Amino acid sequence: MGEVLIGIILGPTILGQAIGHDYFDPTFTGIFSALGAIVLLFLIGLDSDISTIYSKKNAAIAFGGVVLPWIGGYLLTDVMLPQQTFAAKVFIGATMVATSTAITAAILLELKAVKTDVGRTIMGAAVIDDVLGLIVLSMSKELSVAGAIDVAGLGWLIAAAVVFIALGIFLGTKYLTKVIHWADVKGQEYGLPHTGFTLGLGLTFFYAFASSSVGLHPIVGAFIAGAIFAKSSLIRDFQQGATYLGAIFTPIFFVSLGVQVDLWSLDTGLIVFGITLALVAIPTKVLGCWLPARLTGSAPKKSLAIGFGMAPRGEVGLVIASTALGIGVIREALYSITTLAVLLTTIIPPFIFRYYLRESTKDELEPRLAQIEKLT
Repeated sequence: MGEVLIGIILGPTILGQAIGHDYFDPTFTGIFSALGAIVLLFLIGLDSDISTIYSKKNAAIAFGGVVLPWIGGYLLTDVMLPQQTFAAKVFIGATMVATSTAITAAILLELKAVKTDVGRTIMGAAVIDDVLGLIVLSMSKELSVAGAIDVAGLGWLIAAAVVFIALGIFLGTKYLTKVIHWADVKGQEYGLPHTGFTLGLGLTFFYAFASSSVGLHPIVGAFIAGAIFAKSSLIRDFQQGATYLGAIFTPIFFVSLGVQVDLWSLDTGLIVFGITLALVAIPTKVLGCWLPARLTGSAPKKSLAIGFGMAPRGEVGLVIASTALGIGVIREALYSITTLAVLLTTIIPPFIFRYYLRESTKDELEPRLAQIEKLT
């Protein structure tokens, strides 16, 4: 939270306004921000069980968490900003659908809760949520440009995403981990330490690139790369090396979220709309995820933890908003207030999520933490 606020201070809202110049190069900042998110999700993948990602429960939670916020965002825009075009209203709703996997993952990692039932459910649902967010973005673009949805193109996009994820997991667990282990052994023989980690990191960036190439967010590829190394004999090297990289790059990701906000471009009406949009986006996301979680057998507190864990938006929502701005569906002022609403949904839910996560995982976390303390 402090890193996001630092970004707002360093951005055009405060420091940029004081010196009369926006000195951040968005390309430069975007590269380092992407590196931070990739390293963070790689770390989370290392602590995950890839076999638990795709399940009917996770798919139901992700689906509910996409549909309800999308409808809620569209209806609110239609009521408060009726002068906006149909495409703009669809896009505003779309910015509210995607969970910020990086934000939630950081909290799970901090509380050592990635391997709990809640943590596994959230990470699995969040990856599916990202695929659904891709579909929503594609549908929104088709509606804004052509006025209709290209069913064939959308089907191809979904198929490409599913094939990438399945093929990436299969090749990684079946062959690539063995190749990297072999290379690390040979590297040790020739006095080249960390060969396995270096190759593994290269593979992570390749997975991130491939993920981006099929239309998914790069962090999905990074997460899958980490998950396929979770049972590798080199897991300790991967965790140690990625932790050092994360200490450098991950804070930049959170700072960059705040840097993109320019509050001076807003008027009172838009500010009220942005705050209301955030207040609608949070409960619709929580309800959309809580209900499927309860219906599939999760306890009440665990269901609330899942709901609030899925509530933070972030990088994907900002990508959708910037896409709408880039194709001219919305203007700069509406983009800024949408970005502010995304940031509010990023800042508010984690406080509640931490509480319900602690309450719902006591039976899983306390024995593990006691064991860690005993070992250290």
